[in-house]
Amino acid sequence: MKTNGHPQYDKQRIYDISILEAARHLGLSLHRSGVNHVAVCPWHDDSHPSLVFYHRTSGMNHCHCYACGHHDTVVGLAMKVLNTDYPGACQWLSAEFGIPTLEGNTFRPFYRPVQPKVPAVEEEPDYTYIPMEMVSELVSVENGLCRCLMQLFHPEAVKWVTEEYCIGCYSFNNLDDYTVFPSIDVEGHVRNLKIQHYDSNLDSPAFAHSDQTAYWLGKMWAHDGKLPRRAVFRAACLFGEHLLAKYPTQTVVLVESPKNAVVGALANKDLLWLATGNKTSLQRKNLMALQGRNVIVIPDRDAIDLWKESIAALSDIANFTVSPFCMNTGKADDLHYDVADYIIGQRLKALQVTTLV
Repeated sequence: MKTNGHPQYDKQRIYDISILEAARHLGLSLHRSGVNHVAVCPWHDDSHPSLVFYHRTSGMNHCHCYACGHHDTVVGLAMKVLNTDYPGACQWLSAEFGIPTLEGNTFRPFYRPVQPKVPAVEEEPDYTYIPMEMVSELVSVENGLCRCLMQLFHPEAVKWVTEEYCIGCYSFNNLDDYTVFPSIDVEGHVRNLKIQHYDSNLDSPAFAHSDQTAYWLGKMWAHDGKLPRRAVFRAACLFGEHLLAKYPTQTVVLVESPKNAVVGALANKDLLWLATGNKTSLQRKNLMALQGRNVIVIPDRDAIDLWKESIAALSDIANFTVSPFCMNTGKADDLHYDVADYIIGQRLKALQVTTLV
């Protein structure tokens, strides 16, 4: 029995074909990226592998491009790569994977796909993720930054933000209050942990400022044998990225430093504050987790022009709005002025008034 001249394909079995195996049979050049595989996306002019294959992860069997946003099944992938229609894709998949029609007929492969021309991409190494248990053991409000914030905000609020961002405390360089900023990606993988020291003396002109020297615990722990000595760590993701899944509808505020994100979260809990880590990390690969979100970008005063230019080329990822907040509120000669400077300054003024009263 045929319908509209086409065999009755066993669609259940066809859609159950592993999309990763189908991609291999279709001749796509696959590369490992963390726990998944990626390939150059055939739906747009892709110069960097952006198509991620979710192979039976939590019951999923599909592909998704984090550059153009296309999402498809094993049949859709075959249609695109083979440049054929739906029946043609079903027939090719049935033949390739030995799936008979509902009438019991089988197909012989009628053609092989041409190997796509893709740019050479080096195989990504197997990255090391830091166990979450090691991060949880460090979470504490006893670090220098939280000690600063305890003097300006309600202690319960500081405790809340500490637990949200998994901010920790670490003893290093004969000091027991280094602040730990973990980089936890949207899938919950701990990519690395940055530590910095902050001046918590309220009378110091450097109050709530770091000494600008940052260290990475992943490398230090690998050297000490707490992690594999040859561990390779992926570049840090957005600070606070793991909170995107917890707050799927909140407007995101993107700032430069983790301190800015933490202080911003204390000042306005209705927004989700994330940080790039530094002014040069506003890059496509680092922002893909923001796909489809409404994002307010608040650059430091010295990065406004740079970030405006970068965001203009990334408008396909999210609904970005660049705010001149630091330009409008900071002094002209203070090029490093940021949103945390403003919020902490306002808190200090309020504290002085309270003291005088």
